[in-house]
Amino acid sequence: MKSEISSTLKRAKIILWAFPLACVFFTLFCCHLSFAVEASSFAGGEFDGHGQGFSYLGVDVSQKVYQNISLSGRLIPNYLTYKFYSGGHLVRADSPGFYSVGGIKLSWDKTKLGVFGGIEYRDTDLTPDVRGAKVRGSTLAGVVQGEFDSWLPSRTNLNLYTSFSGTDNFFYERGRIKQQVTNLDFKGPYTINAGVEQIIGRNPDFHQEGAGLILELYHIRQKVSVAVRGGFKHDSTFGNGIYGGLELYKGF
Repeated sequence: MKSEISSTLKRAKIILWAFPLACVFFTLFCCHLSFAVEASSFAGGEFDGHGQGFSYLGVDVSQKVYQNISLSGRLIPNYLTYKFYSGGHLVRADSPGFYSVGGIKLSWDKTKLGVFGGIEYRDTDLTPDVRGAKVRGSTLAGVVQGEFDSWLPSRTNLNLYTSFSGTDNFFYERGRIKQQVTNLDFKGPYTINAGVEQIIGRNPDFHQEGAGLILELYHIRQKVSVAVRGGFKHDSTFGNGIYGGLELYKGF
C-alpha cells in the first residue's frame, strides 16, 4: 500500500512539473500568431510578529490568441507557515508547496481579468505532530486562482486576488485600492502609488483576517515594481497582531 502511494506521488510530481511547462510550450511555440509573447517574474513574502507567513517566487508567460484574450502558464513555488492549538499544544505547521497553473486572461483597455486552474503539491510538517490536526503530510489536489486589476481615469487602481487549494482547503483573498500620488504627467521615470489592503486566509486548522497600508515604487520603462506593505491582523491562534510584507515584480 505504501509503495502504491509513493508511486502515485511520484507520478503526480511529474504531472505537477509537466502541466505548466506544457502550457508555456503551447504559449510560446504552438500559437503561430502575430501577437507578442508577454512574460513577468514576481516574488514576495508576508510575515507577522509570531513567525507565521507566506512567501513565493513565480514566473508568468502569456500569449495573446486574440486582441483581448491571452493564454497563460505559471510556475509558483511557495512556503506557508502557521501555528494553531490542538489538544493543549501549540503546533507549528511548515508547508512548502508548488503551484502549477494555466489559464486565460481577458483585457479591456486598462482592465484585466484572469482565471487559472491547475494542481498544487504541498508537504505539511507539524511540530509536534498531533493527531487532531486535519492537515498534515504530502498532499496533492486541484487549485483555482482568480485576479482582477483595473486602472480608473482618476488613476486609482482596484485589485483583487483569490485562491483556493484542495490540498488543505486553504482559501486566500486579498483586495487593494491604490492611488497614484506622484509623476502625474508621466514625464519622470518613476511613479509612487499608495493605498490600503485587506486579507483573509483560512483552512480547517487556522484562519486570519487583516488590513493595512501599501506603498509602491514603479519604474515605468523597466517595468519594475517594489512594494512594502503592513498593518494589523487577527488570527485564530494569537488574536490581534501586526504583519508586514515585501513584493517585487519585473515585466519583460
